[in-house]
Amino acid sequence: MTSTDEGCRSVDRFASARLTVLQHAGGGTCLNCGDDGCKQQSWAVEELTGHAGGRELLSRLGLLSPADIYSPGGQPR
Repeated sequence: MTSTDEGCRSVDRFASARLTVLQHAGGGTCLNCGDDGCKQQSWAVEELTGHAGGRELLSRLGLLSPADIYSPGGQPR
């Protein structure tokens, strides 16, 4: 496995997305931020919505409604 392949693991994508949204929390910015927003932040939010822990983090940061964390049966989505 090459170093490029290792970066494609879902755990690595989750960790990167988590760090990105935390860096942007409270109005923070990153090197990818521009006048028209941040594509990295958009990717990170989308990536985290696919994980229960990610949805919980997004909810705590006010980026996702608490109702979007759980399915109608009360189970995490």
